[in-house]
Amino acid sequence: MPTPIRAAVVDDDFMIARLHGKLVESLPDYQWIGTAHNYRETLDLLEKQKPDLLLLDVYMPDQSGLEVLRSIRSHNSPCDVILVTAAKELEVVEEGFRLGIFDYLIKPFDLNRLKKSLEKYLLFRTRLAKSNQKFIDQMVVDDLKKLRSVTHSDRSWQQKGIDVRTLERIQACLARSNGFLSADEVAKLAGVSRSTARHYLVYLAEEQLAEEQLAYGTVGRPQCLYRLKSPK
Repeated sequence: MPTPIRAAVVDDDFMIARLHGKLVESLPDYQWIGTAHNYRETLDLLEKQKPDLLLLDVYMPDQSGLEVLRSIRSHNSPCDVILVTAAKELEVVEEGFRLGIFDYLIKPFDLNRLKKSLEKYLLFRTRLAKSNQKFIDQMVVDDLKKLRSVTHSDRSWQQKGIDVRTLERIQACLARSNGFLSADEVAKLAGVSRSTARHYLVYLAEEQLAEEQLAYGTVGRPQCLYRLKSPK
């Protein structure tokens, strides 16, 4: 059986870090080995766990994730990086690719997009391992390059008054539930108003990121319930 890819998650939001870690854990050939929430914790995790892949946020309370990336490169660490962040400044994207990231995902995004990136990374590693030769030809190089790409997420959320952090909290609340939740329940879990929770839940349903169902009571209008869609 092949050795699983040892992946770690870095995000200053504990719920989002867990959400992404659980996705990693659900994939065959991957092992979620740890989580960090700031620069110092990340350096410690890198030193002790030596992950193959890091899902790295840019915005952290003490240092930029780009500093983590620079540290990885300056120490010639074989760890690969997928930047998973709300940072959409051109200079940040350019710097990330100069430093050799595998992919760049702009929050918010469908969890299927992260799943696709992880699957592509697995394929990249598998093809490298199967080369079984000291020197490779241009065809192999071109094939490998096709797997390294940047995809900007759909920006419809910008026109709909969607805040990245709030959206991620709503998604995390749904992800932690085993069933459908009402707007009232999500509002309580996420620490937002009912109207805010409702606005974000409707957005997730419109973007096909959440399922919606009606619960009929004995009196009054039916209640809308929501559940996060599982990655396919």
